Amino acid sequence: MSNMKIGIDISRITQKEKTGVEWYAYFLIAELKTLIAQMNKDYSDKKIDVILYTNKPLKGVFAELPEGWQEKVLKWPPKRLWTHVRLSWEMLFHTPDVLFIPAHVVPLIHPKKTVMVVHDIASTKFPNSYNWFERWYSLWSVQYALRHVWKIITPSIFTREEMTKTWKEGKQKNIIVIYHGYNTHFNNIIDEKDKYMVMKKYGLQKPFIMSIGRLEKKKNTCKIIETFEMLKNNEQKIRKNVQLLLVGKPGFGYEDIKEKIKHSEYKKDIKIPGWVDQEDLSILLASADVFVFPSLYEGFGLPVLEAMACGTPVVASQGTSLEEVGGDAVTYVDPMSSDDIASAILNVMNNEEYRKEQIKKGLERVKEFSWERCARETLQVLCSD
Repeated sequence: MSNMKIGIDISRITQKEKTGVEWYAYFLIAELKTLIAQMNKDYSDKKIDVILYTNKPLKGVFAELPEGWQEKVLKWPPKRLWTHVRLSWEMLFHTPDVLFIPAHVVPLIHPKKTVMVVHDIASTKFPNSYNWFERWYSLWSVQYALRHVWKIITPSIFTREEMTKTWKEGKQKNIIVIYHGYNTHFNNIIDEKDKYMVMKKYGLQKPFIMSIGRLEKKKNTCKIIETFEMLKNNEQKIRKNVQLLLVGKPGFGYEDIKEKIKHSEYKKDIKIPGWVDQEDLSILLASADVFVFPSLYEGFGLPVLEAMACGTPVVASQGTSLEEVGGDAVTYVDPMSSDDIASAILNVMNNEEYRKEQIKKGLERVKEFSWERCARETLQVLCSD
């Protein structure tokens, strides 16, 4: 009996400064390595071989591939349209049994059994957050997938429902929901000395409020700053020296955010370090007094899981996928109301009993999510009939 061949587009994993979608692909494939190796050992009659399609050679730990796995660098011209030209060409002449697209778009030429992950359809609600090409391309790729691919995976019921409401093809498609996991490194108990050193590195002191995500309109960054200013103006209810840490790279609307900070009375207390690596990020999250995430649109919301895993209470927006992720372990707010967000932050910071209760619930909640489970459920989809 011949081996089953699964091809995976991992072109997004090669990015150095990974964010949500890239981390999803990175951790999922790391777990698939372990899972498939075990399956090949247990079921020797039909093994699974894996081909990783990439635009540049893999490095470090990710380049260490188990038996039956191979890296295929598709490096011929053109450099643009890698998916539709180079990956399509590869599919035409060397077709795997199943093609998996975890964080990108489907090539025009693809095998009958192609599985794509749609992380969100944010450009339908926030068209101005994208240039015209990004907006058109992201929506076209989802519509194309709905019409042409074998199966679609989404990270939340929310995203699946958004797709079925937006396109008639979505109603006809069997869209499978598989939740993300999180990096268990965020569960580690952090030494107080390490916390002090990392806070010092970023110019922080206790207490501080933290948020993670692109600095943009869709992530509601201006509203976070407004809320922070409101809190600073009410020194009877919050400590005078409280700071705000906004982790993330600039996104659409960053000029407005930059201006808002520039003219803020409290600009010296607003820290913007840009992208932060996972090591420092976990220590910063564990050191924060509250994690605030009033995003206007999320397909999943990985930072919410990471904050809960660190034992940090979370304030997040209602009405998106975040309620699926956080359950009753998160304090939900109207993302358009600074009053509502501020009130929730104060409750988490000042009400010790409520704070401890939310932290405990968060640590329990994250046990329901893992990359191992995500990989196992994904592999079931890839190997199904």
